Amino acid sequence: MGHREFTRSDRVAAQLRRTLGTAIHQNLPDEDTSFITISDVEVTRDLSVATVYINTLDPSQEKLALDTLKANAIPLRKVVAAALHSRKVPELRFKYDNSLEYGRKMEDLIKQARASDPREDDSTD
Repeated sequence: MGHREFTRSDRVAAQLRRTLGTAIHQNLPDEDTSFITISDVEVTRDLSVATVYINTLDPSQEKLALDTLKANAIPLRKVVAAALHSRKVPELRFKYDNSLEYGRKMEDLIKQARASDPREDDSTD
C-alpha cells in the first residue's frame, strides 16, 4: 500500500470540526451561539485531547463564547461520541483563535508604513 497522506488524528480532527460546528448551534438551545465559529481543531496523536479553536463575529464576545463552550463541554462531548463511533473520545478544550485580529493589525501596520514612506508612489498598487 502507499503512504497515508493524513494521520488518524487528522481525520478525527476534521470530523470533530464538522460535528462541533453543527452541534454548537443545534444542541445548545438555551445558549445564543450564533456568533461562534470553529476555525480549527487539533487532536493529540493518542486522541485523548482535542483543542478546538474558535472565532467570534465580535472580538469582545471572546470571553462569553469560551465560557459558554466550557460550560457545555460535557454535552458536546456526548454529541461527538455519538458521531465518532469510537472507543476513545477526546477531551474538548476550547481556545480563542486570534489570528484574524492579528492579521488585521498587521495589515493596518503595513498600510501605515506604506502611507508614511515618502518613496511610495501612488501608482504602484
